[in-house]
Amino acid sequence: MNAFARRTMRGTLLLALMFSADAGAQGVPPDGGFSMPLACVLDRDCWIINLPDAAPGDKALDHRCGYRTYNRHEGTDFAVRDFRAVDEGADVVASAGGIVTSARDGTEEHYLHDDRTRSLKGRKACGNSVIVQHSGGWESLYCHLRKGSVGVALGQRVERGGKLAQVGMSGRTQFPHVHVEFRHEGRNVNPFTGGPIEAGCKGNETSLWQPSAKVEYPAFALYASGFLDHTPTAQRIWSSARSPVTLPRHAPALVLWASMFGVQRGDVLKLRILDPNGMAIAVREVRMSRIQARSMAFVGRKLIPAGWEAGRWVGEATLERFDGTRTISRKIAVPLIVK
Repeated sequence: MNAFARRTMRGTLLLALMFSADAGAQGVPPDGGFSMPLACVLDRDCWIINLPDAAPGDKALDHRCGYRTYNRHEGTDFAVRDFRAVDEGADVVASAGGIVTSARDGTEEHYLHDDRTRSLKGRKACGNSVIVQHSGGWESLYCHLRKGSVGVALGQRVERGGKLAQVGMSGRTQFPHVHVEFRHEGRNVNPFTGGPIEAGCKGNETSLWQPSAKVEYPAFALYASGFLDHTPTAQRIWSSARSPVTLPRHAPALVLWASMFGVQRGDVLKLRILDPNGMAIAVREVRMSRIQARSMAFVGRKLIPAGWEAGRWVGEATLERFDGTRTISRKIAVPLIVK
């Protein structure tokens, strides 16, 4: 081989390597993109809560300079509704086909977020987990899996959508969800931009998600509302998120609660309890004062001497956000029969 041929080959190889590196940076995962890591319908029975932190240093910003993240968060959090969903079994599935290179189970779950769980770091913070190696130097990591649910073994081949485990509360977590990370050649990549997670915000966006997955930048969510006959606690609501079909006429109180994901300062929650005649007996408007991954509020009234009127009652919860040009709203109407 002459010098010109050697130089040409080196140049071709260099271009190939540059193209390969660029493809990874632009987000070209196997088989046209990654699919959902949960067997669920997004924005119906699961929600995206936190995104990767795109801001270097101590400031936390997502890739659109928003606040759907927290400092040094390296993955995307897909949450289920509540602990009842965990009990029923929420399947974590492979976002693409590949080989299992790590499967960890047996770590205890923590249903209260306290100093003990906040102190967990590294692998312990991830809890029970699975890593799947994909083609082209890609891999995916799934954290916070339910103890005893990991159903794959080291070296096992899994297909896209194949069950890995179930959502749990292992590691450092405040609510039931799966934390998923995608890496290319060992570098953590933001699935919403195709670039390194620490690349900053308002850059180019090349989604790594398959179009059919319909995974987009998350809006806020009013995901559950219901009635109780007593003052609720956030933990009680987040553990069940269920509403009774009926209550007796002499229930000690009528309380309407609503639970939300991804609220920010300025969002407004409006709550109303309407009697069978359509008259409001309790009204509350809550203006959010800060960013919260998860929030709950309620309105209620104590039992009146005559008892509650029998018939069909309705609870209305409306969450509103003004984005500068328009008002975005989410609404839930909850029926209740008093008899």
